[in-house]
Amino acid sequence: MDRWSRWVEARLTVAVRLLPAGHPDGEASVWRVVDAAHEHALAYLKLHRIADKWRRERAILERLAEPPAAPVPELLAAHDEGRALLLRACPGRLASSGSPSPDEQRALHEQAGRLRRRLDAVPIDAREDPLPVPAALARRLAGWIERARPWHTAARLRRLEAAFEPGVFEGSARRWSHRDLAPHNWIVEPTREGPRLSVIDFGQARPDVWLVDALKLWDGPWAAEPTLADAFWAGYGRHPSALEQRQLHQLALLHGLATATWGDHHGHATFSSHGRAVLDRALAAVEGGS
Repeated sequence: MDRWSRWVEARLTVAVRLLPAGHPDGEASVWRVVDAAHEHALAYLKLHRIADKWRRERAILERLAEPPAAPVPELLAAHDEGRALLLRACPGRLASSGSPSPDEQRALHEQAGRLRRRLDAVPIDAREDPLPVPAALARRLAGWIERARPWHTAARLRRLEAAFEPGVFEGSARRWSHRDLAPHNWIVEPTREGPRLSVIDFGQARPDVWLVDALKLWDGPWAAEPTLADAFWAGYGRHPSALEQRQLHQLALLHGLATATWGDHHGHATFSSHGRAVLDRALAAVEGGS
């Protein structure tokens, strides 16, 4: 990492140490950049393995820095050849590591809804993914079903295929989406006015069905406390329509299968069991017509 230490130091004009951060199975290597003299967190260095993900994360952070600036990490520098991003550290701590009060949780979810609304305003290049949304989602499901066959019964996969209705997305347009919007990617800074939210890790970001940004809230905090969903939609500016609720449940089928299969493949029992629970909940919602 000497090469990257020198690159970071040239941009921050201070001696630094790089400390490993991030998930060992992640699609990018992440390093916490600290002041070598005082150990203060200054930034994060992210080295992408996949060029398209590096390009997309860089693009969306640059667009969200435009007025009105969104509460996301400031992009300090990028390195094309190394697919590197140097991101200023957001003040605060991970929301998932603390115990915010109910009022604080609602405030954070409302701010997350406002970020989702801000993403709606970012233009996209339709040429990047010309495949219509229903066809793209059908292809996505087929791919995950093939990967899932070693761990799921044929009957369960047939049930999933029967429940999936890509036609409900007919006419849907893609919007820029974070695609991992959940408290494990929220940094909370306490202020006199209440908790201030910053959202990190746009490594999965791309144009997609915008409701994907409600998925990990629907299958997590909202399931335990439905008023948090109300707070999110208040921040977004409206509640989803009946059709959008159906779309969310369809996306949850995909999300549950993908999560369970990823966990099965990597030997992560927590992901495997959680994905199956999400899939069961989504199947119940779709088959029950709710």
